[in-house]
Amino acid sequence: MIKLETCYTLSQVPYITYEALEDYAERLVGDFAPALLKNPGVINVDEFLEYYLGLTIDFRHISYNKKVLGITAFNDGVVDIISDDGLPDQLSVTKGTVIIDHSLTAKKSEPRLRFTGMHEGVHWMIHREAFASDNPFGPAGVYANQFIATKEGNGDYIRSNKERNDIERMERQADFLSAGVLVPRPALREVYREFFRFYGEKPRRIIRGTSTMDDCFAKQLPEYAAKIFNVSNKAATIRLEKLTAIVNRGCGYVY
Repeated sequence: MIKLETCYTLSQVPYITYEALEDYAERLVGDFAPALLKNPGVINVDEFLEYYLGLTIDFRHISYNKKVLGITAFNDGVVDIISDDGLPDQLSVTKGTVIIDHSLTAKKSEPRLRFTGMHEGVHWMIHREAFASDNPFGPAGVYANQFIATKEGNGDYIRSNKERNDIERMERQADFLSAGVLVPRPALREVYREFFRFYGEKPRRIIRGTSTMDDCFAKQLPEYAAKIFNVSNKAATIRLEKLTAIVNRGCGYVY
């Protein structure tokens, strides 16, 4: 695995720009499955987690409201789960275990399953030091169970929202880097070009609110990309917006 080279805060959270995370995502894909950088396709998340990162995947019922979809164990410990009969239970976990809520095993949830798995893998890659049991300044110090980091199901990585603490910063970093690995920038650019070739047009930025055609393209392009990379339409839309392939009329854009 290629290590992330960056600065860290006192609490050992990476201090890094999104552009640097984008570059890191490309290096990871180039190391694990280099063909996917030029030939758009679906990265095998299970193999990435198990063989590339050396993690163990376990499926359990994690929460009643599905707010938490994944858990990463940075050390040996115990995590709260829900038993098969619907009662609160505890599960002993070993370092390097990723637990994913079994509700995501449904076929319709496959894109969410893949994103959640990659998100937890990213936590393992870049946030282990923050959750080390001997880190007195890290987020582990404020958790009742200091061995576990969790992923909430409704998060995103909209860059305009400022992180209020280390937890939010790590969640944003994990979301952003996950998207970069699942939908690598070079491959997405090729999908972008293919989309416009199909319509006999030169590739250009799509600006919502300027024409009926652009509004249609702003809906169709994410759907097209989502199928190629096996991610959700929402994830594909956010990815295209982050790369300023799709913008809103009258809005400035900075990447």
